[in-house]
Amino acid sequence: MLAVGFEVAYALAGALLGAIWLLALRKLIIQGVFPVCDPALWAGGGILVATYGLEIVVLLAGYGSTIRLVLRILRVGAGVFLTFEGFAWLNQVFAILKSKISEAGVDFLTGVANRKVLFETLELLCKSQRASDSRFAILLVDLDGFKRINDTFGHPAGDSFLRMLANIMKEELREGDLLARYGGDEFAIIVNYATAEEAKVLARRLKDRISKSAWPFYPQIGLSCGIAEFPADGRSSTALLRVADDRMYTEKNQSHVKIKLN
Repeated sequence: MLAVGFEVAYALAGALLGAIWLLALRKLIIQGVFPVCDPALWAGGGILVATYGLEIVVLLAGYGSTIRLVLRILRVGAGVFLTFEGFAWLNQVFAILKSKISEAGVDFLTGVANRKVLFETLELLCKSQRASDSRFAILLVDLDGFKRINDTFGHPAGDSFLRMLANIMKEELREGDLLARYGGDEFAIIVNYATAEEAKVLARRLKDRISKSAWPFYPQIGLSCGIAEFPADGRSSTALLRVADDRMYTEKNQSHVKIKLN
């Protein structure tokens, strides 16, 4: 009798936990936290809860172990199905959330502004400051040797490095400056009310911070920077980014030459 009581308690706990999981999932979907609902996931969860409930009935009715074995096989099958279906569902949720964050103007990986916000801000600055010719600078930053991190330590290590770099750069910015992920391992900084020379000071500070950071990849990792100033180097976002990009790759190529000579 004691064994039956334990089995009933076990099945009851399983049924309750499964039901709580389904109710919590339903609430999150209603609140918009999870933007999608997978019917197959609900069906699998329902089967899982039902097998626990039926097992309680079977135990209390005193039926044989054969029916209970069938129910447990069904439960294991439902559990395996839920595992694979759950991963697929979470990937779908992840993609939707990533899209929503991108639409909000935030880079999903680093938490800084994304490319869309960068272009919009640059356009706005160029239009608003053409009349006064107020200066600002755009600083492009590209990682040297970043591919070696991914190749040697894997992409999670590379992602961690990008987040660390973004945090370092945010700490060095002044109020009113904008940091954005330009793409891949490239970042862009709009240095407001600043000349190219003042932006160079920021670039040197960033290089110094990276070189002194406690990170196992150094001294393999460095920064190449390119700077363009409004209006001296261009009066449009396209022109400024082109000049900054050219200067960044010039510096990168010069760094490669120095490495080869050494």
